[in-house]
Amino acid sequence: MAFDDLPLHRPPDPPSPRRRREASSSTARWLIVGAGLVVAGSMLALWWLSRAQPPTAIPAPATVNDPNQAARRPPRELLELPSLANSDEMLRALGGQLSRDSLLARLLATRELARTMTLAVVQIGDGRTPAASLGTMRPSIRLETGASGKVEPANFERWESAVRALQSIPPRDAAKVYVNVKPLFDEAYRELGYPQGDFDVAIVKAIRMLNATPEVTGDLVLLRRAGYFEHDSPALRSLPPVQKQLILLGPNHRRRVLSWLQQLAAALELKIDG
Repeated sequence: MAFDDLPLHRPPDPPSPRRRREASSSTARWLIVGAGLVVAGSMLALWWLSRAQPPTAIPAPATVNDPNQAARRPPRELLELPSLANSDEMLRALGGQLSRDSLLARLLATRELARTMTLAVVQIGDGRTPAASLGTMRPSIRLETGASGKVEPANFERWESAVRALQSIPPRDAAKVYVNVKPLFDEAYRELGYPQGDFDVAIVKAIRMLNATPEVTGDLVLLRRAGYFEHDSPALRSLPPVQKQLILLGPNHRRRVLSWLQQLAAALELKIDG
């Protein structure tokens, strides 16, 4: 039978009809957006700041396999950034010029973009799904399970467009952009109660959380409860919510997402092992 996608945790209070409809959309896609959200907004900001430079000064996009690209953190340029409070209008205006991707367009419609991106990454690092902070994102295809609750592999294809969008951003170029707009995210990070304000720490924590998701062999089976799904396996039920959702992307998509994040961490010289 077909079910709406539901979060993989028990809600603290019985959901109202409206909240039940909102919870019915899967948050698995939010993982990918949460992972790539900082990168997407940052690319827009750097593109805007570099418009005054001569065209010849803009390097061609690097590829992951380029042997000339050393795995070292790019240096920060002396660029004047907008204030955190006033960055939304700039990001939205430039988004349409940089990309016509529908996922990016919905992202740019979000208010307080930098703060939202920061919160999403922090939530992932804490093991939570960033459903509340990225509530504008909704998958267009619902999860379908058999009568036994088995998740058929065809369901994993729902995430192909989102994973492909993430992989379309060269990790090395993303690193070059991030180091230049990092002060915006450091400020937003401090606002969330992290006085040191080093957003690198949040990125490392989020990647480590996703990397720690165990491999799953055999069929995935979901049990429908009142207003939510949960994994049939007790071991999977004990995982942090964000890891449960990553599993539902499917093994191929999961590998692609984690590979991209590992390449980004390498380009930024962030230690994600151990």
